[in-house]
Amino acid sequence: MTKMDILEKYLNSISYKFPKGYPDMKDEQDKTMLFKMINELLEENSLLTEGSELYDKVILNALYGQNPEGKPVPTTKSRYKFGGTSTFDIQVQSNDLEIWKKLWSVKPPKTGKEVGSAGSLGVGNGEISLYWLYNYSNSGVDVTMGRSGDDPDLYFNGQGVEVKAYDKHTGLLGLGRFGADKENLRLLGMIFGLNNLVKVLGKDEVIKTINPTNFKGTDLIPAMENVVKLKNTDLGDLATTYPLFGTIKNNIDSLVGSLGDFTTAEEGAINMAHQLVSSKLERKPGPGGFLASLKESGDVRFFAIDLEKLKANDEFLSNFKSSQSALGLNFDKLF
Repeated sequence: MTKMDILEKYLNSISYKFPKGYPDMKDEQDKTMLFKMINELLEENSLLTEGSELYDKVILNALYGQNPEGKPVPTTKSRYKFGGTSTFDIQVQSNDLEIWKKLWSVKPPKTGKEVGSAGSLGVGNGEISLYWLYNYSNSGVDVTMGRSGDDPDLYFNGQGVEVKAYDKHTGLLGLGRFGADKENLRLLGMIFGLNNLVKVLGKDEVIKTINPTNFKGTDLIPAMENVVKLKNTDLGDLATTYPLFGTIKNNIDSLVGSLGDFTTAEEGAINMAHQLVSSKLERKPGPGGFLASLKESGDVRFFAIDLEKLKANDEFLSNFKSSQSALGLNFDKLF
């Protein structure tokens, strides 16, 4: 990977933070913001190195105890592929499986604690196994750990990799919570709130009230059907007599402004679902990144994250849900 490739990947990973979707070097505010990010990145390099050194110490402690006596971290016996733009599988070879399993539940210590003490809850099963498998093989992959809460778990040659350990690659895999995503919570609250309002005004029975933090992807379609009915009504005229309709119109205009225009309920539902899910995936693992689904048996599937492919998938809405603001996505069906 050339220096220009690395620079391009970095710019792509931060472009969503700028008002225009990219840093405009003619805009003083954008320039200031970009230079600040670059300076922070340079400061982080030393922290990433420290993080990798910590993982190495944890590995040595797990394999040799408190006194490794200058022993190096062992290298893998086999090479393992990584990269590309498609989902792919690997299997940890039998001659590497013993160490893979020994490191499976190993975690770095909590901040300020010694190696070998109780592990950090921020690191899941298999993360250090995967770090070792690629960083200590002749696979051409330099692995570093993510530094902050918005970083993916690991970086492979600068490319984000989010690590999840489950007993299968199929079904809903957790994406983490979106409770801090106030904008998407606001939009979901509008959609389900307007849906319930139409049912009440129409004297329909409200069978169940759907909470913006607890819903299936398919629940968005019937909710959006009532939003579309309101959208196609001349609310401005009604608002001159009934101010409530002015508030409803403002809410719908806000939805359209955030999600883009939509003419059908399914189109609006997909726009909402895509914005919610992509806002998570753009941060973890980031554009062009991977979600690595691991099994202790050494079976690993790297799901290539393609957000455009996600939006175009006819099964998108039936393969994601939110439970207590924790997103679940069926990566096997969608990626």
